[in-house]
Formats: sequence, C-alpha cells, structure tokens
Amino acid sequence: MTDRQIYDRSRSASFLFRRWVWGYVFLIIGAVGCVGEELPADLIGTWMATSPRYQGRFLEISKEHVIFGADEGHSTYYTIRGVESEELENETLYTIEYHGVGGTGRTLSLRFSEGDPVAIELENQDGIWIRKDRITPKRKESL
Repeated sequence: MTDRQIYDRSRSASFLFRRWVWGYVFLIIGAVGCVGEELPADLIGTWMATSPRYQGRFLEISKEHVIFGADEGHSTYYTIRGVESEELENETLYTIEYHGVGGTGRTLSLRFSEGDPVAIELENQDGIWIRKDRITPKRKESL
C-alpha cells in the first residue's frame, strides 16, 4: 500500500466521521427548535365539549401530547411538535402542530379566553370547551 492510498483512506474516514457528527448536531438543533413556545399551565388539562353535537367528547392537552376522545373509551393520541400563539383583543389564538404514529402532521387551532368560564373554542366547531375540573356537577332533584 502506498502513502497516497493510506492518506486517502484516513481522509475518507475523517470526512465521514465529521459528516456523521454534524448530522447529529443539526438533528438535535432541529428537534429543540421545533418545540417553539410552551403551552401555558391554564391550557393544560382535560376539556369537555358544551355543544350537544359533541356531547361526551373530550380534548386532553399536556405539554407533550394532545388526546381526542369520547366517553366510550375511544381516544386518539398525538405528539405535539410545536406551538405558536398570537395575542388577540380578549383572547389568545394557539396553533398546535402535532403528529401521530404515521408521522402525518396536523394542526389544531384554538382560542383561549380567561373569562367566566375559562374556555377554549376550537376552530371550525360550534360551542366552547370547558376544563373538566371547572365543571360543576348537576344536582339530582329529590322527589
């Protein structure tokens, strides 16, 4: 083996190693950069629909996940990839980018208001959603 062949192999290995390291550096930076803003604590929780059309449906939001569900035990679980917010006059518009197992990206846009009651309104749906812990149970009427 000549000196030229040894030099070419070491240069090639070094080049591949650097390429591998830089690839991981960009991957980590990209993963951290995707998160964007964090969801506020007031938005985290289980939200129940008030519209009769969506009776029994719930939306659970955590810092990492969005879960859409129904009373029958059917739910769909998604991982949050990013969050953006925009302050409006009396509310905040949140756009949550999420993806499921297949990796298909989707967005959920909702308006959050701190009125009475504290509520969210999902884009393209009627009615408001109220946090489950803030719903007062209905009293049973005695006979």
